[in-house]
Amino acid sequence: MNKSETAGGGPLLAEDYRKARKEVSDIVIAPFDENKAKGVGYNLAASMLVYSVNKKRLVKVKENDREVYIEIALHDTVLTLSHEYLVVDGDIAGTFHSKVRCSAMGLGNVSTTLDPNWRGKLLFSLNNPTKRKIKLVIEEKNDGDRKAVGLITMVLYRIAGKEEHITAKELHLDNPPMRTDIWQDLTERPSGIHAQAYEEFQKIVQEIPEFEAPKGERHAQLQRVIDTAIEVRQKILRGESIGAIRAATVPTEEALRSSGDIELKEKFDAWNGKFNEKSEDESYKIKDVAELAKDDALKEMEDKLVQECHYLMLCEDVRLQEEFIQKRIERYWDGQRLTRLLKRMLNYRAFAVLSGSVLIAMSFLGIISLDEAMPTLQKLGFVIAPVIVDVVVNLFGVHKPDQKG
Repeated sequence: MNKSETAGGGPLLAEDYRKARKEVSDIVIAPFDENKAKGVGYNLAASMLVYSVNKKRLVKVKENDREVYIEIALHDTVLTLSHEYLVVDGDIAGTFHSKVRCSAMGLGNVSTTLDPNWRGKLLFSLNNPTKRKIKLVIEEKNDGDRKAVGLITMVLYRIAGKEEHITAKELHLDNPPMRTDIWQDLTERPSGIHAQAYEEFQKIVQEIPEFEAPKGERHAQLQRVIDTAIEVRQKILRGESIGAIRAATVPTEEALRSSGDIELKEKFDAWNGKFNEKSEDESYKIKDVAELAKDDALKEMEDKLVQECHYLMLCEDVRLQEEFIQKRIERYWDGQRLTRLLKRMLNYRAFAVLSGSVLIAMSFLGIISLDEAMPTLQKLGFVIAPVIVDVVVNLFGVHKPDQKG
């Protein structure tokens, strides 16, 4: 399998990441955004799963018309998974570094390593050592599109003398590490009102690596391309006519015509073109199927086509996993509505005592007249009415979408 260009010892360059994506070679980043490959690194984004080490619960992800973001509390450390799924060969290792923009906001420096043969998403910790909360944008919105924002730069290196190729079998979500052991070890069960939130979070941590992406239409479409390649290879080995081989590729060719998968179409057209090459006299170059069976270039094109399908399946698995995480987080916050209400009510305790005392004092002084015939419950309701109104107003204000940047 082809490798990125940089020799062992030096960091890979942006062009190496782009080439690795095109050839699905020794570095696989799913999903891949060529705009995040810059200089000597690739900028990784964060997922929606963000956990506060100090508060021992998930951090609320907020959004407005322009962006999706979190707020990291002062002196807090948050854990988050990478938006991308990463697969590297045995001769690839790496380091992770803070982007200058994040450091300039006050976030602590990120400095950790990537081992060879890594498979899965990555776990990052982000620390706020300042005395103020820091807003961190996760996604940017533009004309209906959402784009994950690169927060951490990954720098990869080739280890001289080491080599282990990625196979198609490895390009799927197979219990990715994601360092769930760290999620569990560093989070102790809190007492009191946040205990339920912690238990729900631990369920999410356990469910993520066990997640199996459902095989929908996207997988079926890509599997049909793979099946076409297998069918053609079998026809070649059986010595069937070139006409039968060309006919086998037509349905897939028509299906891909309207596809937005540029790389897949290019690789399919290159492979399919071998059966339809014509000479200057408009006659087909391939006249004997036996020639195809011995054509190493055709076999390489076939392998690249199948590998591309497996890569796109991996991207779909990652997308579905991210959807799963978001739904679980929504369930998490739905389950915390009562907890947040109780917290707010506890915060109103001082207000309740103060306002009730004032009203009682005013009634004794005759400023407010309470009829002796008024039932006790009505009197009590009169005293606590301001508190009830305040709680109701704040309850309905809890879930209003954020409108500020």
